[in-house]
Amino acid sequence: MTSLIHSFLAVLLFATPSLAEDGGEAAFHDSTCSISVKKSDLFSRGMTLRVEGAQGAHDAVALDGDVVVRAGATVKDVVAMRGDVTVEAGARVLGKVVALGGDVHVAEGAILEGEVSALGGRVHAAPGAKLHGEKNELSLQVNGKDPVQLFMGQIFSGKAFANCKLRVTEE
Repeated sequence: MTSLIHSFLAVLLFATPSLAEDGGEAAFHDSTCSISVKKSDLFSRGMTLRVEGAQGAHDAVALDGDVVVRAGATVKDVVAMRGDVTVEAGARVLGKVVALGGDVHVAEGAILEGEVSALGGRVHAAPGAKLHGEKNELSLQVNGKDPVQLFMGQIFSGKAFANCKLRVTEE
């Protein structure tokens, strides 16, 4: 998970000047995009992923959608790319919570054992929410626009990587 964040930030760092100059219409050529998921992971694309109370998962990942961890559910890591993460009261995340191009909402009574990060968004924690790890936020404005949100929008619209096909593989 940390390498995913570091890789994303490195690409964003190099892409930001182009995004600022052309309003986010930059294109990278000869790129390959793939996401690897395990059999115990929950994954969705273009819709809200809900992790129900009795349901357990190693990781919960949503591309172009939100992740909601419901009361009673326990998940190791949670990632939403161009979406929000909501951790409800009575839910628990053992590892990291990351929203790339979205916000993280943590309800009172929710427990986050690891780091919580919102890149291109904010972390909103209710009083009484238990955040045991670091809280990280990165929201920038370049020419009145957030480069993380622009970049995520370009990836999912197919414009950022001209030859990129998103491929989900099981490990």
